[in-house]
Amino acid sequence: MQDQAASLRRLTARAGRAPSFAFVGSEKAGVSTVVTELAQGLAHAGHRPLVVDCTLGQVLCRRLGVPTTATLESRMTHPGGLDEMMATTRHGVQLVNLYARPEERALFSAQLWLRLGSEFAALERDTSLLLVDVPSMLTDPVPASVADNIVLVLSPAADSITTAYANIKRLAGYGRQRFNVLVNRARHLEEARELFTRLSAVTSEFLAVSLRWVGFVPADNAVRRSHTLHRPLQEAFPDSEAAIAFSQLAAVMPQWDSPDIARTDTGFMDLLIAASRDWAEAEGASLR
Repeated sequence: MQDQAASLRRLTARAGRAPSFAFVGSEKAGVSTVVTELAQGLAHAGHRPLVVDCTLGQVLCRRLGVPTTATLESRMTHPGGLDEMMATTRHGVQLVNLYARPEERALFSAQLWLRLGSEFAALERDTSLLLVDVPSMLTDPVPASVADNIVLVLSPAADSITTAYANIKRLAGYGRQRFNVLVNRARHLEEARELFTRLSAVTSEFLAVSLRWVGFVPADNAVRRSHTLHRPLQEAFPDSEAAIAFSQLAAVMPQWDSPDIARTDTGFMDLLIAASRDWAEAEGASLR
């Protein structure tokens, strides 16, 4: 299995691929909103962002105001290509739905893996950055573990720091040591800084990891109104405080790229499926 996976990855590898950023947070942290709005800001700035949805429920389609798509898991039972898993907004943000349960990803045939991996590699060639909305680390840690960069999304919600610490600890078990921290829905800068300081204090006491502050987004009722309209915030309410913050963060987001290890040429989908097979084998071994 390892030899086959290595051969497939070599076939679809390419140099200079776009950096990937996995966004991780608690259920109430607003991760999907952060992903879509940063992608929108990147597109406005002239970048070519690719949003990768690894979560159940097609939330990102609603946030971006595009039709729902096929998922990666559906390709196992319904023939079709990557184009059926994609949508593009009128502002140039591309979305691809790579949702599949980890145990299903592990069962992908070599033929299907090679075909979709090759199509995805071609898509990556035309992309500036990949923004990945990942599922709960408790149920599926694989998408976050294979991304180049981790962005922890904090919020003032009661469980935010507890969940962030648990996510850091789990990802540290996969060898991840560097974490970008973005605070969302903060009332003001002081509150955002306080949340970051509290998380830093907890992690520095128990874990050998590095946290980097990258900014914050203020709490803004315009975000909820944009959700109701099924339109991105920066399109519906471009002068709102949160929209301006997202635009400013998107302008510097490429500078957040600082992976734990040197970036390989292997594409994100190939890493995702290969790691899912490793995960399934490890989970199976732990149950025996």
